[in-house]
Amino acid sequence: MAIGISMDWDGLHAALERIAAIGAQPAPLLAAIGVALEDSTKRRFEEGEDPSGIKWASYAPLNPLYAADKEGTQILVASGTLRSTIYSGVVGNEVFVGSEQPYAAVHQFGAVIKPKNAKALVFMLGDHKVQVGSVTVPARPYLGLSDGDREMILGELEDAFTRAIGRG
Repeated sequence: MAIGISMDWDGLHAALERIAAIGAQPAPLLAAIGVALEDSTKRRFEEGEDPSGIKWASYAPLNPLYAADKEGTQILVASGTLRSTIYSGVVGNEVFVGSEQPYAAVHQFGAVIKPKNAKALVFMLGDHKVQVGSVTVPARPYLGLSDGDREMILGELEDAFTRAIGRG
């Protein structure tokens, strides 16, 4: 007994070439993922939470003097500049998301701010003159991958491969 199988090898080769092209030139796929990650990051500002879903307010409360003078109640949203400057880009085989604001890393990682050429930092909080040796800014991460982001990335990859094999 014999069983014969025939196959359209040209179709298979074409599908494999399209799949290989995704790996050889990933920029379009990475750019699409980057735009989706930008949107996800900006939504975190609306929710006031880090990529794990932890509310920024739970990291540390706002300084009461700052909170009293602050416009609005949302953390990391004084003017909206940080949120509005979130962007993504592709370099080689990597996608990145971030902001070029000078204080962006301070909010992501936290920082201790000390005077450079003086004995103390002096600044105004509302009507109060404050003089301190240092200011600790707690980390309030806004960049990173949430579980939803990971699912989105896998979905984008699945969609790309489905289109490549000609089933999408």
